[in-house]
Amino acid sequence: MKYYQLYRTAEPKIVGVKTGASQVELKLDGSIKTQKYVEFDNYFSGYNHDFFKDQQKIESLRPPVFRGVLRKNAKVTDLMQYGQEFSYLPYLYSQKYIDIIKAFTIGNHYLFDFTIEDVAERFYLMFVEKIPTSEVKFDQSVIYTGHKVLNNIKYYQINTYEEFLQLLQSAPLAKYEKITISKIYDDRDIISIQATGGDFYSERLIDFLLDCNVTGLDIKYNTSIELDFK
Repeated sequence: MKYYQLYRTAEPKIVGVKTGASQVELKLDGSIKTQKYVEFDNYFSGYNHDFFKDQQKIESLRPPVFRGVLRKNAKVTDLMQYGQEFSYLPYLYSQKYIDIIKAFTIGNHYLFDFTIEDVAERFYLMFVEKIPTSEVKFDQSVIYTGHKVLNNIKYYQINTYEEFLQLLQSAPLAKYEKITISKIYDDRDIISIQATGGDFYSERLIDFLLDCNVTGLDIKYNTSIELDFK
């Protein structure tokens, strides 16, 4: 099964805003900043160094309903970007979107309610449990630096997670051309991996989303990291 990384499109004709910016502004007035909000914000702050050691804690988080307003000229799509975003939660997903993906295999995931002023449909923040970098099979992955258009690609032979961390000390812009993970994940239709950018969607899920006219998608058919299972 093929996988492609999926992002929100920045095409102005689709999202309305012309700068590639978010469509929705998150409103954080005093009424929302309860203790439960603080716990949520601390967990998804980007400064939580234990994030990938304790993702199951997300299940216990009970933040208040988040609220937002559409930015000037923004259009409503099924996948939307909002700001200021929480770390690891870059998008809003419509009820339609959620209903579709729930018919597929997506592993552990968590939804948080989000309402948009003057928009009837319900939206959600969604977190799909991430596979940590430590689980990547580096000896069967392909790591490189540089850019093909500049003809300065350099490949690295990396065999272990520890070697990858050492590489990042000298080459912090190293990235994956191919990433290999365990076969235990090969039945999933959404795969989220630490520090790889957009989540990987199976071709069959992508096709179904498109058949259902889900809007706001940017599918990286030609530039996705290759995903493999061993």
